[in-house]
Amino acid sequence: SIEVMMNAAGLAFVMAASRWAEADGQIMFILILTLAACEASIGLAIVLRMYRRFHSLDIDAASEMKG
Repeated sequence: SIEVMMNAAGLAFVMAASRWAEADGQIMFILILTLAACEASIGLAIVLRMYRRFHSLDIDAASEMKG
């Protein structure tokens, strides 16, 4: 749901920029897309780390990752 909210914010920036004929909205949208890509890569890194440690993607095994 965070991805949908960031896309909506990016769309709002683009629409506001087109209303006032400025390029700032497109620049902000590129920054928002960069942030979304970073978020997705961190999520993938967490999943890969969990798979390498427990050799499965069982969610119950994640409770052992304390500390």
